[in-house]
Amino acid sequence: MMSISNYAFENRIFSCKESGRISGDDAKTWAEKLREHATQSPTPIVALVDALEVRQVSRAALEIFAKASYTPNVLAVVVATNAPVEVTATNIGLLGKPHQTLVFSTLAAAQEQAQKLLEAEKT
Repeated sequence: MMSISNYAFENRIFSCKESGRISGDDAKTWAEKLREHATQSPTPIVALVDALEVRQVSRAALEIFAKASYTPNVLAVVVATNAPVEVTATNIGLLGKPHQTLVFSTLAAAQEQAQKLLEAEKT
């Protein structure tokens, strides 16, 4: 079973669901898809990640996610995650592009932030 599934790109939001243990290969696939959508979009996009069921993020994945935060044409990576993984998500934000990774404890809050970013970018 893939640790990252339900990939979608709609209304300038690239979304997915992560669960279990995220490997370097999982993160690499995600980063490639993010780059592909960001490159093809005429306007900046937001990545929305449902990581509420993630148990562990490998060191390789952490580094790949941090590098992916520098992907051109991406406003932010908005992550919903559980308390044990929140520290990892925060570390990805610290290692990556400043203010590019935003972490929330619920998917609803993350979705709301993604929409706010896109609306603010229009003005």
